[in-house]
Amino acid sequence: MKKIEINSIESVILFTLYICAQDDVIAEEEIEELAAEGPILQKLYLDMYGELINQDLKEVIKDTAKKLEPRKQFIGKNISDIEQKTFSRLITDPKIRDIALLISRHAASADGFHKNESHKFKYWSKKWGIS
Repeated sequence: MKKIEINSIESVILFTLYICAQDDVIAEEEIEELAAEGPILQKLYLDMYGELINQDLKEVIKDTAKKLEPRKQFIGKNISDIEQKTFSRLITDPKIRDIALLISRHAASADGFHKNESHKFKYWSKKWGIS
C-alpha cells in the first residue's frame, strides 16, 4: 500500500471514511454518496496540481477504506492522540479542510448522521476553525 500524501484526494477520502466509520460501519450508501462527490474531488485535484485525474474514484475509495480497517483506535467517542496527529498532518490546507468537512458531512448523512459521526465531525469543525 502506498502512503497517503498530505492534502491529497486520498487524504480527503480517508477523512470522510473515518467520519462515516464512527457508527462502526461504512454503509454502501455512504460510499455511493462519496463517489457522487467525485467531480468536486476531481476539480480539487485540477486546481491543486493543474491536471485531471483519470482514476476510478470508486477504486480509490475502496483502497482507502482498506487502509482505515485496521485503525480501530480511530473509532469511538473519544478523540485519540493518533487521530489528532494523523488528520492534523494529512489535511493542512484550509481549503482542503473545508472540502473534507463538506464531503464527510454529505457522505455520513447518507445513512443517517449517527451521533458518533456528528461528534467527530463537530470536533474537527471546531479544531479547524470552521464552526
